[in-house]
Amino acid sequence: MKFRPAERSGRRRAQRFRRTLVSLVAGGLACAGAALGPAPARADDPGDDARRDGVSGFLGPLPLQDVFLPMQMRPQLYPESAELLPRGGFAFVVRADWTNHFAADDTFLFDGESVTATAQLRFSPLDRLELGLDVPWTSRFDGTLDPFIEDVEDALDARVRERFEMPRFQSIAVVVRDDGSERLRMPDDHGLGDVSLRVKAALVREPELGFDAALVASLGIPTGRSTYGGAGWTPGIGLHLQKPFDTVNLFGGATLQHHTDAREQDFRLAPWRWMTYAGAEWRPFRSWLGLLAEYQVYGPLARTNDPLSDPAHYYAGGFRFYLPGGVHLDATVVENMGAIENDNSSDVTFQFVLGWRFLP
Repeated sequence: MKFRPAERSGRRRAQRFRRTLVSLVAGGLACAGAALGPAPARADDPGDDARRDGVSGFLGPLPLQDVFLPMQMRPQLYPESAELLPRGGFAFVVRADWTNHFAADDTFLFDGESVTATAQLRFSPLDRLELGLDVPWTSRFDGTLDPFIEDVEDALDARVRERFEMPRFQSIAVVVRDDGSERLRMPDDHGLGDVSLRVKAALVREPELGFDAALVASLGIPTGRSTYGGAGWTPGIGLHLQKPFDTVNLFGGATLQHHTDAREQDFRLAPWRWMTYAGAEWRPFRSWLGLLAEYQVYGPLARTNDPLSDPAHYYAGGFRFYLPGGVHLDATVVENMGAIENDNSSDVTFQFVLGWRFLP
């Protein structure tokens, strides 16, 4: 059973053009931030209270995770701030990832959309320690964004031929064996994913050595429904770094996680998966707006089924609005890096984050 058309060069050229254009825009924003340099902070800035408490006033990287359909079966580690809440502080965040999936190969086809909403609770009971809980809920459905994406590609004269050959508004996620029998099927539906427990400890603080470093440990619990969570447990560990300046914050890190049950419907997942990332936030006016750019790479998703056995590349850009009362809102666009590989990752994701922090 074959899913991939014979010729793919047109698709790769089109996606490379689109992603190169976005990369140039992101690079221009970064250069503009460096050229403008520090801006003076005003007394009425929403970040002033945080700075008086010894917190930088930045909220860290975009919490991007791999939302590719076959990756939704297991919890993940993702970029997060190297700076902890102060003792007695807590935060509540709701993150929503609206994703359009399209990937076809000789042995698999993923086409459709999904929304994953994750509720996150964070609390700091002690200095240099933060506890957390993540509860994800995923809904999969047909391709409501297909007409919009096709219109954009038509306007840019950069059609992805395979997308136009597929029916609109379909939801399908299937991997097959060489004999044509199904190996993995992920139906459109909705359900609870695996809940994650998290502990973050500060290794270095910016007043001590000029940068922040934190170690994060997580444990995914098998609470998810079938094809929404794994049957086993998922421990993970991550190191996160950041260097805050007056109006710019540089960040990066790496994580590693293990899935104790690396099979799903006889499909062999990679039992170990790593992730690394880097990016920056620029707050040109310091008071209310942040501009973010981020790049990350996830290790192989599966042991077999090339190119699922290759790393997946993503890059993102977006806005962060610092609102009164410790509230913040993120709006981000995430793309896979088609110039490197575009059949083992999600096509496009719109991420929205609404959070509230209480600093004692």
